[in-house]
Amino acid sequence: MRCTDGIKISRAEYDRIIEELYHQPLSQVHRILQQDKVRPWFEENTYTACLFLDLDTGLCLIYPARPLICRLFGRVTHLPCPEGKVPADLDAYDGIHEYYRRRRATFQEWMQADGFRNLDSLLNRG
Repeated sequence: MRCTDGIKISRAEYDRIIEELYHQPLSQVHRILQQDKVRPWFEENTYTACLFLDLDTGLCLIYPARPLICRLFGRVTHLPCPEGKVPADLDAYDGIHEYYRRRRATFQEWMQADGFRNLDSLLNRG
């Protein structure tokens, strides 16, 4: 499965995502974040897609700031790219041990830690 909700990310990854969201057109951000992310998966099962996956295009809203786990798809044996794309060479293991020592939480958990009750309060640019 790919692009699922609830992955744990570091504080630095969360901060990069917030910065990327502020560089996107607000109408696009709202359109993607308001999509119903519950998706069918094998017969009667479902899963929740990533908050930032545009279900209309299959593209990632925060691609330039995507977390490490997303960047590893297609680069390590146990995370093959679901689209069959093979990126340029990258040593995916550089710094991975240090990364896993960092505190990690879901995007929603980081948002709540910063005092945002919901995405609208976070995205309020006024």
